[in-house]
Amino acid sequence: MKTAILGTDLSAPSDRIIENSIEFKLFGIEKIILVFVLNLRSIEDFGDYNLESAQVKIDLQKDHLVGLGFQAETRIVMGVPANEIMRQVKINHAGLVIIGSRGNTWTKSTLGETASEVLHNMKCPVLMMAFDNKPAEKQQKELKKEDLRHFEKYLQKFRKQQPIIEIKQKKINQHVLLTTDFSDFSGNAFQWLKNQLAPLPMLTLMHIQDIVKISKHLEDKLEEFNRIDSARLEQLKEEFARVHPETEIRIVLEYGIPKQLIPLYIKDNQVTMTVMGSQGRGFISEFFLGSVSLWVARQTESNLLIVPFKQKP
Repeated sequence: MKTAILGTDLSAPSDRIIENSIEFKLFGIEKIILVFVLNLRSIEDFGDYNLESAQVKIDLQKDHLVGLGFQAETRIVMGVPANEIMRQVKINHAGLVIIGSRGNTWTKSTLGETASEVLHNMKCPVLMMAFDNKPAEKQQKELKKEDLRHFEKYLQKFRKQQPIIEIKQKKINQHVLLTTDFSDFSGNAFQWLKNQLAPLPMLTLMHIQDIVKISKHLEDKLEEFNRIDSARLEQLKEEFARVHPETEIRIVLEYGIPKQLIPLYIKDNQVTMTVMGSQGRGFISEFFLGSVSLWVARQTESNLLIVPFKQKP
């Protein structure tokens, strides 16, 4: 895996990703292709469209990547963003897609339409960068000082100001969380991580016994499940340690609701990247229905890597 597709909307969040792109060398990335898509589904995009201005902005982003030692190319295309990104993956034989969770066009919301579509349909791993989007400290102080008589007028002015947007976890590899349900799909994500990312200071291997599935009829088997799954986690730990002896490896076995426990662990333990398989037994299998994996994508404070499963021929 040497080539990555980076979906850019030429906004401040995209600039932050590119400024932090030196981290992508941890995956063995040597070439980055910047793809800007004029969204056919967005009237707003066409209203703001200026090819010359877009080319200038994307060339500046390209120059920054070249300055960091990457080979870099640009693509400005028209279409549906998720479809065009996937088409560029196929054309360029890319091994990784990099997108943001927010932006000014196709990544507007907490998890924008394009980001969601890419996560659902991509055939190669997708790294979604999380942003810390908050007003500047000066703006907050000014808001507190403003006289209440002028509050509404000031609030309108305040809302027009651009917030400070930064990548939440700039060091991707410092603490990686891998969630597993011991399926082939989770195993595929584990193997990808083991073979692609280095160095890796800290790794947490997490398995959650889903209380919803167990409490109804199988709670008396919980102790047995824990014993079996603890042994499985230890096997994964030993396998990973043989390849990455420098990595501190933690094991976490929990009983509860996955979509609550995963984001909570990420927040409390300063996880910098979460790795999940796109299908699997139990909670991971519900990804395409928008359950736990999609919930984590919306709620997580870490970067998120989704590794799709490729059926062997």
